[in-house]
Amino acid sequence: MFPLKTDTPLMQAQVVAITRLMLQVAHVDGEKTAEEVVLIRGFYESCAEAGNGWQDFASLAGESVVPAIAAADFADQGQREMALATCLMVAWADGAFSPKEDEAVRSIAVKLGVDNDRFAQVLALVKDHMLAQFARLPDTGSIVAVAKELG
Repeated sequence: MFPLKTDTPLMQAQVVAITRLMLQVAHVDGEKTAEEVVLIRGFYESCAEAGNGWQDFASLAGESVVPAIAAADFADQGQREMALATCLMVAWADGAFSPKEDEAVRSIAVKLGVDNDRFAQVLALVKDHMLAQFARLPDTGSIVAVAKELG
């Protein structure tokens, strides 16, 4: 289960904005990785309604648009925190959370109106979610190593 969710459905413009934010985070420390693209594509395509005027993911991923975003673009705090969580997941998708990614995601948090304390809570939820994905693996040594890396 995703670490944060909201009962308020995302509108198409919000999905596109979140996807663009995720793509922005993926580019922060170089070219986006395959892991990042899979995560971003999965988010976008799970939200997109084929044939209902949704832009193709490939064309969206090829844009160089830096999204202008504000807290007012989202109906509630749950949507804003979910957007932040998806960006954090992209930052961690390649196995590292670089200082540039941290700076980029914290900047997004400020624009979304998420304060530092809540940022830390959302980050902890994302880390827990990521570790839970590995919990089913038989190799506990690797899980411990990943847990140490996540902090």
